[in-house]
Amino acid sequence: MSTREEDLVFVALCDRLRSTTNVHRTMSREELRQATGLDAEVLEETLKALRGPDAHDDSCVAFEGERVVLGPVWRAKCRALLRDPAP
Repeated sequence: MSTREEDLVFVALCDRLRSTTNVHRTMSREELRQATGLDAEVLEETLKALRGPDAHDDSCVAFEGERVVLGPVWRAKCRALLRDPAP
C-alpha cells in the first residue's frame, strides 16, 4: 500500500514521463519538490522509502545522477494509465 507522499511522487514523475513539452523525462529533486508540494526532508524520506532498505531497488524510482526517474515497475504502471479508458 502506498502513502500519500509516494502517490504524489508517482503522479509527478508519471506526468513528466508522459509530457510532450519537456525534453527530460527525469526531474531534479527541486522540480519534484515543487510539483509535489512536499518539503525537502519529507521528499528525501519518501525517495529513500521508494528505493528500499538497501537503496538498490529501483522498481519504483531510479536516479540518473541527481535526477529522479520512474523505475521499471512504476514506468509500466504509468504506461498502463495511458491505455486505460477514462471513466
